[in-house]
Amino acid sequence: MHDVRVVTVTLNPAIDHLLEAPQFVVGSHVRAKRIGRNPAGKGVNIARIIAALGSRCIATGFVGTGELDMFESFLDASGKGRVTNQLLRVRGRTRDNVTIMDPVLDTETHIREQGFAVVRDDINRMASKISMLAREGTAIVFGGSLPEGMTIGDFRSLVHVAQDGGARVIVDVSGEALEVMREEPLWMLKINDKELAGFVGKTHDSEEDLIETALALSTRRDGQYAHVVVTRGAAGAIAVTPGEVVVGRVFVHPGLIAHTVGCGDAMLAGILHGTLLGEEWDESLRHGLSAATATAVSREPGVISLEDVAQFYEAADMQVTARIM
Repeated sequence: MHDVRVVTVTLNPAIDHLLEAPQFVVGSHVRAKRIGRNPAGKGVNIARIIAALGSRCIATGFVGTGELDMFESFLDASGKGRVTNQLLRVRGRTRDNVTIMDPVLDTETHIREQGFAVVRDDINRMASKISMLAREGTAIVFGGSLPEGMTIGDFRSLVHVAQDGGARVIVDVSGEALEVMREEPLWMLKINDKELAGFVGKTHDSEEDLIETALALSTRRDGQYAHVVVTRGAAGAIAVTPGEVVVGRVFVHPGLIAHTVGCGDAMLAGILHGTLLGEEWDESLRHGLSAATATAVSREPGVISLEDVAQFYEAADMQVTARIM
């Protein structure tokens, strides 16, 4: 076991409800079958997948006052005892996220509730928690949306606390939270292709164009280089590192895809399982692709098959080119 610790921070968790409703029509009476209901949020999902792959991690963040036991029990069971729970209880109820899958029309409809609000004392407690966990050799992942009551400045301050402690900081956020990370000395930025287009204000007509944008994004103003991972759905992912560019994809029949909920989180979990625990970048991205694909084909949300992970790991198509500095 390597000495790198992975800490996930989920500031606005959720309880995911996954429903299947054939020929779903807005405004009509719809019959649906419940496919799954489980605690979630980017950091929670990442911690669960990292643990399922065999690595240990710490999960912190906020959780509603009535759902702490539910989250702790879920992470302990799904993480096979490898997740250390350090979630902080706050007043209010954890939000519900509802995903309606239509297997006939091949669509997914996502409904996101607002959730609890945090106060200054909660934010201060979180800063103290991150300060205790941040140190050299620790990777701290900030993922997902911000809760009501937390400002963009508060979020940036939490990132600074982690950086000041010597941790490698990884972010997987969107909107304003992503915008304020533009000049931060991040160790890794994980972003999907649609978010990247909005972030840089341009569309990408080819894979080469996407790589060029990621390369430019990975160079900070101080002349240092960050890692940038761009996820592309069925087209796979691109990892731009200080030394090389890695492009990878797993080819899988569309009919095998059960859902896409949590696939991006599984991708990042696999990469962290590999890269931060000693693998080269092409192998780490391969871990990410296999975990994401195993999540997509799983008929039980929140659960991946290690047999599927192994199969997709072998099937991944990887291309590596040296980065010209």
